Amino acid sequence: MLNGLQDKMSGKLEFLSEDDCEKIHYASLEVLSEVGLKIEPGYALDALEEMGCDVNKRTSIVKFPNYLVEECLRACPHSVKLYGLDSKYDIKMEKKRTYVSTGTGYGVIDEKENLARAGNLNDVREATLIAHHLDNIHSISPPLVGVSDSPANIATETILAETLKNTNKTIEFYLTGTSDSKPEVDDLISLCELVAGGAAELKKRPFAMLALNPVSPLIYPEEQISSIFKCVDAGIPVAIMPGAVGGATAPITISGILTQSNAEFLGGVVLANIVKKGAPVVYAHYNSIMNMQTGNYSAGSVEMGLIGSCVGQLGNWYGIPTNGFFPMSDSHIPDQQVGYEKMMQWVLSTLGGMNYLNGAGSVENGTLISLEQLVIDNEVVGMVDRMLKGVQVDDERIGIDTISKVGPGGNYFKQAHTLQWSRDECFIPKISEKESFSNWEGENVITKAKATVDEMLRNVETPVDKDIIKDIEQFQKELL
Repeated sequence: MLNGLQDKMSGKLEFLSEDDCEKIHYASLEVLSEVGLKIEPGYALDALEEMGCDVNKRTSIVKFPNYLVEECLRACPHSVKLYGLDSKYDIKMEKKRTYVSTGTGYGVIDEKENLARAGNLNDVREATLIAHHLDNIHSISPPLVGVSDSPANIATETILAETLKNTNKTIEFYLTGTSDSKPEVDDLISLCELVAGGAAELKKRPFAMLALNPVSPLIYPEEQISSIFKCVDAGIPVAIMPGAVGGATAPITISGILTQSNAEFLGGVVLANIVKKGAPVVYAHYNSIMNMQTGNYSAGSVEMGLIGSCVGQLGNWYGIPTNGFFPMSDSHIPDQQVGYEKMMQWVLSTLGGMNYLNGAGSVENGTLISLEQLVIDNEVVGMVDRMLKGVQVDDERIGIDTISKVGPGGNYFKQAHTLQWSRDECFIPKISEKESFSNWEGENVITKAKATVDEMLRNVETPVDKDIIKDIEQFQKELL
């Protein structure tokens, strides 16, 4: 199993006190009991009414009694495990452990042509292969939500299939809503069952989880509810991911965003428990604020990191694993702005205790993918991992004997203590510039990342068994 980012500093950053978490919880219960959620499909309304909810079938507004929400919360598992197609890639989302996944986009930054363009299935293949072979990327989300060389109505299924042909790591997938025939979730579950070796094997060892979004403010569309029901029934964990935008689809204040999105999440917990009591759910989010100057969704804002840290705290308070569909940046290309915006969000979220973070490789509000940024983010995550280890204080590390041996004016370079602890104490970067100016050859982190991408694409191969690839390719053909 992958350890992920796990050490003494995880969850140490607390923007919310215990009283704050309690206030947000009870305010969320008040929203659910007094305002309610709009629940679109009739079968869900019937089921919620049977569970004791106040259901208005004319308006589709459902008001949830406090006791029901609390009962479903108590049933939630405290950890959620995903099983890699190779067991060494298993992950366990739980308190004081963070895993990193790739971001997604609608297009790619093509460094060869120096432009942004529509993505294709080869881009999916390349991004997945690179992510698979990067040590600090623990799980993978399909890198694109649409491609130019696949019909839109089967794009989600085709992209997930291409992803699964190129990695044995765990997967978080999503819906795009582009299918014009049967619900796309049916094909996605069928594909997962095919790769797992059957429905029973998928239930026993789920390797994927579904990320889905209620519509803020306070709406669960039919497709989202149907997908919750079907995935829970198939044994696939569900990441319930509100995406409220402060100032647009939620209050502008962070506590207001947290209260509304928490109510939306708690409603999803009840919906999942209709199918199975104690269904594996993950408390996810991609909430942010609206840029008040432009009216745009501000994905790279420091507030997104603050909210992520608070959601991590709330998840710890509930005892439920958490997931953030970020870090992201508002910058259009890999540059300094991407660096400081994403690093701020990495740090805030991991110190706040978030258990699973997407976003590696994404730029431009999460709409574009850059292979070079994916390599850079892998290095950034290595730095975050070192930060989470904190400072260990013990006799061996203090090294009084070595200090005495070296004495005034001495040098520690050749000491055994230095050799023993250098790798444990010091993060060793691969592409960051560390030479003196006089020895610098004019490269920067982008050109170094590009060279790494080129080398990897020349040398890496898919780890997936050839028979599984053949089955997936047959699945892709049958979609057409």
